Parts: sequence; C-alpha cells; structure tokens
Amino acid sequence: MFELDAFNLARLQFAFTVSFHILFPAITIGLASYLVVLEGMWLRTKDDVWRSLYNFWLKIFAVNFGMGVVSGLVMAYQFGTNWSGFSQ
Repeated sequence: MFELDAFNLARLQFAFTVSFHILFPAITIGLASYLVVLEGMWLRTKDDVWRSLYNFWLKIFAVNFGMGVVSGLVMAYQFGTNWSGFSQ
C-alpha cells in the first residue's frame, strides 16, 4: 500500500475525475449517432413517434454534454493546480 501524502491524494483525486469525465464524452458520441438515426427516420417516414423519441433523447444529450463540459473544466483546473510543476 502507499502512503496517503498530498501527492498520492492528488493522484487519486485526478484519477476519480478522469474516470468520471470519460463517461460523458463516450455517451455523447454514442447519443449523437443515435440522434442522427432518429431524425433520419423521422424525415423518411414523417411519423411523429420518431420525432418524439428524438426530442426525448435530445434533452438527455444536452444535459450529458453540459456535464462533460463541467467535468472537463474541473479536470483542466486540476491540471493547473496539482500538476503545474510538470509544465516547466
């Protein structure tokens, strides 16, 4: 086991942040493809079911994208505060 000094705690915090953040881009990329398919099906069939599905998943996409931006900003802040010594 390793000691819980400031360096190792910073590493653990950054590992948690990166692990949490990577979920959002992955889901956003997958949802973007799904939204293209849903809108394409709506344009092809003019069935309102496809449009309703598109609108439902679009809201989830927007929230997911926003959470990815926020967690990315936190990650950038951690780069500057915890690992600024590596940029010299």
